[in-house]
Amino acid sequence: METNNEKEALFNPGCEPVVEDEERRRLLWLMAEYFRTIGYTDIKARLPGFMPPPILSGTIEDHRPDFTCRQSDSARTPIILEIVTPHMVDDPTAENRWSLLASAAKLYNAELHFVVPKWAANGPVDPGLKRRLARMELTANRVWTV
Repeated sequence: METNNEKEALFNPGCEPVVEDEERRRLLWLMAEYFRTIGYTDIKARLPGFMPPPILSGTIEDHRPDFTCRQSDSARTPIILEIVTPHMVDDPTAENRWSLLASAAKLYNAELHFVVPKWAANGPVDPGLKRRLARMELTANRVWTV
């Protein structure tokens, strides 16, 4: 019988079907419930009880978005959403992941959203994330502070 850790070992980092980090998971639950409440559809999340989003194939690494859904507009515009905790803002490994998510958003005519905690020990997270995205020449449709 496989344990959860053995199942997770089958996936490369960033491709696991469930987010294990407690802070990221909490923010992801909040956003999944919010989008469900406002009527968005085709919700996929890296959470227990949800179908995980598909893995995106990159040239260097593959990654699974934290969350995807479709808006309730006439075009059913897709959203790709990434949870970013304070320690992730300056994490060098995030660059490849975020670039892949941005490329996928362009390819699928999706909106790219980032979610950061409103409060952190070192101050607000969103200015640092926005500066990092600007240095990477990536544009987010929205940065949520929750």
